[in-house]
Amino acid sequence: MRCLLFLVVGSAGWLFLGAAPALADNGPHVSGASVVTDSCAGCHRAHTGKAAKLLVQSQPALCYTCHGTGNTGAATDVQAGVGYSSIARATPAAALRGGGFSYALINSAAPTGQTTTGSNSGGAVPALAVGTVAAVTSTHSVDGTSVTAWGIGAIGSGAGATVQLTCGSCHDPHGNGNYRILKAIPEQSGGTALNITDATTKVYTTGNYWKVDDTNAAGFIANVSAWCSKCHTRYLAGAGSGDTNSTDPIYTYRHRGNDTTQGGATCIQCHVAHGSNASVSGTYSNAVANPDGTAALGNSRLLRIDNRGTCQMCHKK
Repeated sequence: MRCLLFLVVGSAGWLFLGAAPALADNGPHVSGASVVTDSCAGCHRAHTGKAAKLLVQSQPALCYTCHGTGNTGAATDVQAGVGYSSIARATPAAALRGGGFSYALINSAAPTGQTTTGSNSGGAVPALAVGTVAAVTSTHSVDGTSVTAWGIGAIGSGAGATVQLTCGSCHDPHGNGNYRILKAIPEQSGGTALNITDATTKVYTTGNYWKVDDTNAAGFIANVSAWCSKCHTRYLAGAGSGDTNSTDPIYTYRHRGNDTTQGGATCIQCHVAHGSNASVSGTYSNAVANPDGTAALGNSRLLRIDNRGTCQMCHKK
């Protein structure tokens, strides 16, 4: 499902153990830049723009001029799912927490269950070595094509709605002081604004994809599921929802996703924001259809573990 609209975060890179310099509210993405800032000219042309909003080129190509493979405008390569220690990209890199849009470095076939009682963060999903070629099997869409945002809308309003997503649908390129420069209301979503306070220290890479806590951002875990649900409205559910009928004919019984404790059940505990290379080859897991009943063979749903194995990380049946 190339449009599992959630993200991200983050990315959504979302989750982290190793550090990389941030370009969120830094570089050209600074809220409240001076009148004589040089930043505007990096992306806009007043009379010769080549894309809407006077952009010099369309998304994601414009974003990839800094955040793409082979470029040095940012320390985060969201195409390859790799983060570096500097924008020069000369030092060893690590896996981006949010995966990547073309490749990701999630060792999704080698997870280990939780080791700390009562804490899902006790488990591990290792990161693959940098340089490993692991093509994604699902991503959020960022090229503006029409895709389906599953679960968007009110109870009983169908499987989803058609949207056109770009990087700027979730992130504010001008900076806003929020976590990962996430928009308070993602484009083509709705509801009240939700601002997640930025991290005191920004860390974009990880060695363990199951550790999703960001201790540098006090309100991150408490708000991230509500932010994802700006689009995936009917995905968010509270305690006991697995036994409570929502009355929606499609999203009838739902896994809890609003646990605000570290290591609890949130959207990002199971999913990454940008793209996953997890495989879906099992007889049962590969037969899971899209919410509207259409086939979704081989689509990993942005999950962190092969064959929908995220269940076992917590329940260990």
